[in-house]
Amino acid sequence: MVREESFFGYKSFVIENGAISLRVSEYGATMLSLRLNGEEQMLGFSTPEAYENSTAFIGAIVGRWANRIGGAAFCLNGQKYTLCANEKGNTLHGGDEGKAWNKRRWDGKIESDNAVSFTLFSPDGDNGFPGAMTVRVLYTVLPDRVRLDFSGVSDKDTFFCPTSHAYFSLGEDDILGASIRINAFGHLKVDDALIPTGQILPMEGAFDFSSLRTIGRDYDDCFCLKGEEACTVQAGKRKLTLYTDYPALQFYTGKYLDGGFAANAGFAIEPQFYPDTPNQPGFPDAMLKAGERFEKYLEFVIE
Repeated sequence: MVREESFFGYKSFVIENGAISLRVSEYGATMLSLRLNGEEQMLGFSTPEAYENSTAFIGAIVGRWANRIGGAAFCLNGQKYTLCANEKGNTLHGGDEGKAWNKRRWDGKIESDNAVSFTLFSPDGDNGFPGAMTVRVLYTVLPDRVRLDFSGVSDKDTFFCPTSHAYFSLGEDDILGASIRINAFGHLKVDDALIPTGQILPMEGAFDFSSLRTIGRDYDDCFCLKGEEACTVQAGKRKLTLYTDYPALQFYTGKYLDGGFAANAGFAIEPQFYPDTPNQPGFPDAMLKAGERFEKYLEFVIE
């Protein structure tokens, strides 16, 4: 069942199926709330002003490029593109010149009795990225999961990597006591600005999440996935499993949460291409050719 509501001038939608109730908004195509049997499982604000003032991308869709691009620039087909530098001289989550995707109005539409889509037009040169694009995210609620399907077409060759920046609490106040397993063969070595060096390090020591283990400390790290069952988080009585066809996963424990949320009140598991791929020839290719359709998915299975 889907019902339309108002979120301070923006359309929002509540999608219910079985034990799951998801509320999503045209503001940033944002997940405002995810409840299981009536219990809240993620972080969210009550007003768009709180989202506008936050720098933590809470619940939103980020793009055009999730995570970081070093030097806020890349070369494509012999041409250099200069992007919006919004973090230490680098580009984070697509930049924020004008408004980043998480602060824009998306066009929301009910697609079925358990699905809602959000569409956004991104012009050529949007925060420096080439190609005019119409992008779409489809939220579908099934009895045990929330699925997001991303799609888009560009009229120029470009780099494109949207993702969800939902923060999950799973009903806990401090997620460092939760446990996580990540289905990865390695993690990326990064510099002080969290830009990859190009080296992939083994899953060893504090980064060995090959089996379920307590989080215990802060992370903001990218893991190189081995398969579509990306990770599992166990917190109290709840278990969250993420599936995706992206090749990498950024795991962030919310050290710099804002808007009244304490550090580590929630964690983000962000499927994506490897950060800084446009400048890293050794990473898996992520170029989207003109006219080709981009398609990626992610699923949050919660029990």
